[in-house]
Amino acid sequence: MYKRLLHFNLGLFFLAIFLFPQLTKASAYWMEIHGTGKLNSPVTVQVCYGFVDELSQRHRTTGPEFQEIKNFQFFILNSKGEKSKMQLQLRGDHWEGNFMPNTEGTYRILGMNDQLPVLMRSKNPQENVRPIDFMCSEYHIGKKTDTFSPAQFMDIILQEKEGVYTVLPYRNMKPSDKGSLVRIFNPENWEKNIPVDENHHVVFKPTMPGLYVIREDWYDNTSGTFQGNTYGKIRYRNNYCLWIN
Repeated sequence: MYKRLLHFNLGLFFLAIFLFPQLTKASAYWMEIHGTGKLNSPVTVQVCYGFVDELSQRHRTTGPEFQEIKNFQFFILNSKGEKSKMQLQLRGDHWEGNFMPNTEGTYRILGMNDQLPVLMRSKNPQENVRPIDFMCSEYHIGKKTDTFSPAQFMDIILQEKEGVYTVLPYRNMKPSDKGSLVRIFNPENWEKNIPVDENHHVVFKPTMPGLYVIREDWYDNTSGTFQGNTYGKIRYRNNYCLWIN
């Protein structure tokens, strides 16, 4: 009996790998921010699309999803609350924008794309999903400026103390409900799901250097038609890109 169960489970495992190879290398958007950390020194923001392979190597890809980056609207929010638009230009395997920090404090990089095509899940239109994606990150000049309020429809604010991060997720400009899941992907793309607590927080501690993607999804069961395709719900997604040196 044990051997039959073992063979059955192994069969399901290999069937899953064969039918769903994307599970081994899920793709996503991310940001890379390059600068000197000094005043009046330009900062370059690279927006990429790709995956992390089974050897924990991050790869950029340039397919249809990559081309959709052109529809992201990016803004820079400085420590004074001043907001400015950041234009993106195609640069080979990434899209690139720049800004010039002229005051000390924290600069928030915020992006939103509401032009992504409907995800056609089924012949039943109610199973189809319209994705709307958000991105955010921070860049610091001198002392970090504390952030206390969301700046876009889906937002994530981070607070750090002694290497421990408190995540404050927002949806529809309000704190996310208790029990909502925040997904944290480490640099090797291992995923941890943490429910929001009664204080609307999630706490985690990075264990290695590299890119951490902090993600919140929110499904709104509002149906409609977009770009000629009918959908049954909207999936709002926010990816916060946290680089640990």
